[in-house]
Amino acid sequence: MKVVGAIVAIFGVILLFNFMPNLTDSTHELQTDAATQSFAAVTTGAGETAADVVLTIDPYKDRTTSVTSITSDNVLDVDPLAAATYTTATNTLHVTGLVASQSRTLTVNYEIDALTDFTMMDTIVSWTPVALVIAALAVVGGVILAMIPRRA
Repeated sequence: MKVVGAIVAIFGVILLFNFMPNLTDSTHELQTDAATQSFAAVTTGAGETAADVVLTIDPYKDRTTSVTSITSDNVLDVDPLAAATYTTATNTLHVTGLVASQSRTLTVNYEIDALTDFTMMDTIVSWTPVALVIAALAVVGGVILAMIPRRA
């Protein structure tokens, strides 16, 4: 009977680690919402290949990696455009890959924090995968300890 328990525990851990990418993606989707902003008449001067736009809502965790895409209606701009830096104090996103001496409309798609109304919920959700891994390892450790014969 102990062998069956060990096999079930091992398969349970394998299944947990198999579904871990889906779990982490799901927690990220729970933590974020999509936002889109358009900026008309973004102009670059002679020799300038970058411009700044001011976002109305901070990207998730104030990271440029939360910017999912930046598109331009100017076909000469680089595809895809890049979010180089984000300045939290001024909500300024620095966009690179633009053509000099041109005007365009930029559309910025980014993720924002979806759990701002719920105190500590972001922390709880982000630690959920870690708690599941610790629980799975504890189950395996418990099964291993249960399999060790005890002496009286």
